[in-house]
Amino acid sequence: MVKPHLRHYCVVGRETPSEKNPAPTVYKFEVFAPNFVVAKSRFWRMMREKNKVKSTHGDVLSCKVVKDRKLAARNYSVDIAYYSQRCGYTHMVKEFRDVSKAGAVSQAYHDLASRHRARYHNIEVLGVKSIPNHQVKRLSISEYHASNLPSRSCTAASRHHAKTVSSLSRRTRSAPSLRRRLFFWKKGERKKEE
Repeated sequence: MVKPHLRHYCVVGRETPSEKNPAPTVYKFEVFAPNFVVAKSRFWRMMREKNKVKSTHGDVLSCKVVKDRKLAARNYSVDIAYYSQRCGYTHMVKEFRDVSKAGAVSQAYHDLASRHRARYHNIEVLGVKSIPNHQVKRLSISEYHASNLPSRSCTAASRHHAKTVSSLSRRTRSAPSLRRRLFFWKKGERKKEE
């Protein structure tokens, strides 16, 4: 597993109170982003699309990182929609195994980038949920559910490293040995320098 490049943020915001609407509705979105600036940007994008509220007429009340309670390997089902120029919006559900939601979503972004050339701004995460072992469909995930799964040996095995020729040893060769290898062409004849 790779260290996740995304963090799980919980962003809470609302429309700015006005005379017309003195007590506006407060909205909360869970966003996966590399930092809080991008998380707020994603929040306002969703607010603009779903609730018709722009960032110029709104306030962010809080933006906090959500941490998982227990770091244990779980199966996650990630519900994704991504946009491509070839076929428009595509909806899919993918399964990943990770220790956190942020890690599973990071894997999903890497997977979509490698398989479908989808970039971060074209991908929307619709939902992430933890699923039990019997609901897993992908073979690459379910192979980790065996009870007799062998683990890696903790003892350090002695490894035989091949001797490498470093650039330092090449530089310290004596001058006569280098001269023996040099050839000069003189009048069509090959002569070794002595």
